[in-house]
Amino acid sequence: MYFRLYKKLIALKHDLKNKPLVSNVVQLNLDFKNNPLLSNVARNVALSKNLIIIAGAGISCSGGIPDFRSSNGLFEMIKQNYPGTFSSVRDLFDSNLHITDKAVKAFYNFMGELNKLVLKAEPTATHSFIKKFADMKKLKRVYTQNIDNLEEKAGLEFWNFEKFKRCQAQVVQLHGTLANLQCKVCTNVYSFTQEYCDIFTKGEIPNCPECEKREYKRKLKGKRKHTIGQLKPAVILYGDKHPKELEIGKIAAYDQDKADCLIIMETSLRIPGVKCLIKKFAEAVHDRNGYVIMVNATNVITKEWNGIIDYQIKGTCDEWVKLVDMELSNVKGN
Repeated sequence: MYFRLYKKLIALKHDLKNKPLVSNVVQLNLDFKNNPLLSNVARNVALSKNLIIIAGAGISCSGGIPDFRSSNGLFEMIKQNYPGTFSSVRDLFDSNLHITDKAVKAFYNFMGELNKLVLKAEPTATHSFIKKFADMKKLKRVYTQNIDNLEEKAGLEFWNFEKFKRCQAQVVQLHGTLANLQCKVCTNVYSFTQEYCDIFTKGEIPNCPECEKREYKRKLKGKRKHTIGQLKPAVILYGDKHPKELEIGKIAAYDQDKADCLIIMETSLRIPGVKCLIKKFAEAVHDRNGYVIMVNATNVITKEWNGIIDYQIKGTCDEWVKLVDMELSNVKGN
């Protein structure tokens, strides 16, 4: 009995010794650009023919959209204006927590202020580089978590799910878009203009013009009242089911048959659906002996990503794409 117990303890000790407690992903710092391994990784990207990019909010910061979590960011403003309503940025984007009038007003206030910044924002060096890769026919697809539409301003095309079989656009929006508002009742879509921003920033919720027009006609005819819908941003929140989830899965499956390099840019690696997408693409890329690269100024990688992400480039995306662009010039020169 004691011998069997001893063997189990030895086996457990061996497992703990060999199980990594932290990430073993290779970290490369952009401050040391002369590192030959860093250049080799950048060259691998330059040589790719079917690059996949999964983009997070950080790629838009230098374009005029600050990090939500910064001390002078939009979430800090919401916390001051609506104290005790939301404890984190995630709570703000959780549809299950929009259960009080105060919470709904805080959310609409945030969206109005955010869209004011989005309307003024410009594409970054990263967006321009992605467009360059697309023009060279080396980009397979960008899966963006962003709702700011800066990819479109850079000249890239968003996937039109209504024209699924005919559309071959470069960008798939995973979380919707802040460019549009949609009625909760009749589902009509409207542009998120400056006029609507002004309404939102007051914490007010605009009615749907089409619903109001319909109700006016019903009133003239003496008919009973119907519900007038309110407009909400056409974004996917925590707790929402993506209406095009099936289509996104089909696009991703198609892209996985070609993907030879994956770059994950400035995302927190926390959203389950995005994590699943990364893991599937990583498997496909590794089958073709390609690299999976995370670019982020801070370290967000844990042991969960061992064997999935090969390299973390520590630095900004704008600096990283400059290095890849240099390698791209060297490849073209040869």
